Amino acid sequence: MMRKTEDGGRKTVFGHRSPVSSGRRLLHDTEGQVLLEAVIVFPVLLLFILVVMELSMLYNAKQLANYAAFSAARTAAVYGIDSTAKRHFAAALAMSSIASTNVGKADEIIKAYWIDDPNLTVAKLCEIPGFQGDSTKWRGRLANAYLRTYLPQCDTSTASGKRKHVVVNVTYIYRCSFLPLGNVWGTSAIAAYCDTLYNELGVFKFHDPAQWKQAVRDPIKLIRDASRWNLRINGHAVMDYWAG
Repeated sequence: MMRKTEDGGRKTVFGHRSPVSSGRRLLHDTEGQVLLEAVIVFPVLLLFILVVMELSMLYNAKQLANYAAFSAARTAAVYGIDSTAKRHFAAALAMSSIASTNVGKADEIIKAYWIDDPNLTVAKLCEIPGFQGDSTKWRGRLANAYLRTYLPQCDTSTASGKRKHVVVNVTYIYRCSFLPLGNVWGTSAIAAYCDTLYNELGVFKFHDPAQWKQAVRDPIKLIRDASRWNLRINGHAVMDYWAG
């Protein structure tokens, strides 16, 4: 602090501030205020952004699940409700656009789902507009989509005694990208789905159930172990039945 001398000059006097003056200075000091506000607000803002992004992708996955059900329903309407393999392929193909490319033994998994030549199937797939790209990645997507798309449940009904309809429900196990929402909405459905894949091989009528079980053991284990990141999404579609 500065103090006047007898000859009118000034000199510096070192000393301690009083507690009152120090407290007033701290109350009026705004240095670092913006940084502190940013530290407090940023995590909340980041969480809000992640929630919005995750819900947006969930909505997209829900629309794709409905489209997968529509594809399976159209397949059943044309080929009949006994066209199990074709219905499952149509549903898995619709969901492959959001499926991961990272899955082991992709060819073995695809072969287990009634496809004898995965390379030829994926090559034909990559000729379709919108599916161009690395065939290896598309094999991974298709294999992953097969595992995460439960066999479409198909039934027929008659509306007002006149028009016959085919009703299809599709279940897809969606993996969250940012938030472990499986803990929020429950993980029991994922465990039940994994058990169903093992317990209903006779219903699926695969080429070789033992081969299928061996091919999907590790990927299904990964889905079960990461169930907090997975959600069960349902798709539904109704279409006029033409096959019979």
